[in-house]
Amino acid sequence: MPARPTPAPRRASAEERILDAADSCFTYYGIAKTTMEDVASAAAISRATLYRTFSDRESLLIALVRRRARQNLARNRDRIMALGSLTDRMVEGISRNVRVGHRDPLIRALVSPEQMALANSLLGPTGLSIELTREFWEPILVAAQEAGEIRGDVDLDGLCEWISRLEIMFIVQLQDTPDDEKRIRRLVADFVVPALVS
Repeated sequence: MPARPTPAPRRASAEERILDAADSCFTYYGIAKTTMEDVASAAAISRATLYRTFSDRESLLIALVRRRARQNLARNRDRIMALGSLTDRMVEGISRNVRVGHRDPLIRALVSPEQMALANSLLGPTGLSIELTREFWEPILVAAQEAGEIRGDVDLDGLCEWISRLEIMFIVQLQDTPDDEKRIRRLVADFVVPALVS
């Protein structure tokens, strides 16, 4: 069972303390049951201070998802870019992002059937999933297109949106098992990559 939320260290910025507190509250109580009061208490701040930084629970969740995704991006994009072929980069990048999504309790909870309405409101109108996918994939895809690995007529913005939707679909519909990871890798190699090359 997750540890009960404890006050965040004072040395962090107010926003970081709030995000740390929200992270522990969402993990401990779950997304549906966490209140802004829980987060304020765990961050050792007043509710007024919390609402000055994040106007509502949805904006807090968006900031938390963005922070987690950027931590994943920082750890993994350079490794993906260093792989030798477009197929290797696409297969490894998509399967790794799906694996991270499966193993991240916040992402897993957001894409659960109980939270799909919330996930659609967070990831749909805000374009958050597409924004984060673009941050991860755009440098990889631009380099591949400049190297002639991806056709010049491929719309990279549209491709980033497609990858975003594909990764979410894999997280929702498949499991974090070796067999399902093999399926993802095969589907990407057999169908995604051929759609991008001449």
